[in-house]
Amino acid sequence: MDRENHLHEQLLRIVAPLVMGPCGAQPAQVVRLAGIVRAGTNQTRIVLLAGAQAPARIAVEFRLTGDDGTELDVDAAVDWIRTLTHADLAATAGERDSHDNIIVAADTLGFSANHRATEYDINYFSMLRQLLYGGGALWFEDIFTLHGYLLTGPGRHRLYINNSKTGTITGIDLPLTQADGTIWSGQGGSFPVVLPSLVRDDELQHQTKITAVDDYCSVVYDMSDWVLPTPAPEPEY
Repeated sequence: MDRENHLHEQLLRIVAPLVMGPCGAQPAQVVRLAGIVRAGTNQTRIVLLAGAQAPARIAVEFRLTGDDGTELDVDAAVDWIRTLTHADLAATAGERDSHDNIIVAADTLGFSANHRATEYDINYFSMLRQLLYGGGALWFEDIFTLHGYLLTGPGRHRLYINNSKTGTITGIDLPLTQADGTIWSGQGGSFPVVLPSLVRDDELQHQTKITAVDDYCSVVYDMSDWVLPTPAPEPEY
């Protein structure tokens, strides 16, 4: 039960930003997130609105653990659900919950354990959220503050931090994907926690320095190998 609770909480955190609507007028057949609810010991439902006008409400149900004990790949599930279109959902029929949401199993709509995460933006948001808001008061603001952030290329981004003692703006290059292009899940978890100690102890200077000029900072360090070290080659026998 504990792991099912943990998986559901992961979904809650990851899905939450999708409640926000994008800028601009919404097309009549837009699919929007309506919520996420626990539906029993091993089921979570992500509720979607299929259509801006008189929307159909679809509760897509995921099993948190399979019969073989395999855990739901939360990142893959969220990225898959973002691909669903009005056409995928409009003809859905079935039992309804007490809120008149039509309940449909995710595998009925095509989700399977073979799906993998495809987007890095929600993980990226998680990292920025911690650096901007922390868990309340910014406990690291006497060491540094987030000065900016920028996507710099496919699967790459740069954080800009302001050293609270020196006023120096430093750029930190980080990957958004792993070396093989797959999504780096959980990137927002540990890095914002350890970064303050790296800045305080002046450890950034030991990272790879980028020589290219950046208008927005005085120095840039590439921490790709620090956060995602290259695996050691397998020994030959």
